[in-house]
Amino acid sequence: MSNCIQSVTHSQIKCEEKQSKFILLNPERKLVDYITIDGCMYPRGHHELCCDYALNFDDTTVFVELKGSDIAHAIKQVLATKQDAKFSINTNKSAVIVTSKMPKDDSSLRQQKINLKKQNIKLMAGNSPLTKNFADFE
Repeated sequence: MSNCIQSVTHSQIKCEEKQSKFILLNPERKLVDYITIDGCMYPRGHHELCCDYALNFDDTTVFVELKGSDIAHAIKQVLATKQDAKFSINTNKSAVIVTSKMPKDDSSLRQQKINLKKQNIKLMAGNSPLTKNFADFE
């Protein structure tokens, strides 16, 4: 479990899997807890709904899900992960969903976006590679 959480100060913090990549730019080299959730905290196949990574810094948690195009399912994974007590400490929460292609905005996706908003989680979605700064999460 302890190898699932790394405290890093890299200038670029990368979450990547297959063709999807998220990069958090960290020019001030702030301390960030880089948490590998899927396949580490939750062994593959043991927890159907969880996101891939979480990044904790300051009073912020960023849930990262690297997806093909099913954003509605990705949001369900973020919401399921958020229920875990480990991720309830920070008040400021965001979900970053990186896709290989953006899907159409259908009714199930709109409903999941509403569910995120009700949980006070800010959604950022975009095609890979997606790059954000700390200021994007303030």
